[in-house]
Amino acid sequence: MQGTEKEYMEARQQRSKTLKKIMSLVGVVSFGGTALFGMANMFKTAFQESQQVETVEVVSVEERLQKLEKGYEKVLEREPENVTALEGLVKVRLEMGDKERAIAPLEKLVNFYPDREDYKVVLEQVRLEVKENN
Repeated sequence: MQGTEKEYMEARQQRSKTLKKIMSLVGVVSFGGTALFGMANMFKTAFQESQQVETVEVVSVEERLQKLEKGYEKVLEREPENVTALEGLVKVRLEMGDKERAIAPLEKLVNFYPDREDYKVVLEQVRLEVKENN
């Protein structure tokens, strides 16, 4: 009887080992699949968010420049000789790529301060660029 009992115990241990291996394999595959799915979802979401952020930034920069331009124009309606507003308007229009409209406030700055060489240089550069583009 001891032989049969021993064989039974060995067979039982073998089945137990096999069952443990199968359960371990199922656990590892499940964990790996879940981790991969989570990581793929994370990268997908991050990629979509980065595209949305870039679009929002571009729109917000353009809107910000337009708001700044309107603000400087309102100041200049009340105070036509406000140097800070004139300089800001020139800068904003140049950032927007609107060089033709930057010439008028630059001319005012040169007229108000004829001894300022920096205003004259910028005015001449802008005029040349406008002529080259036309």
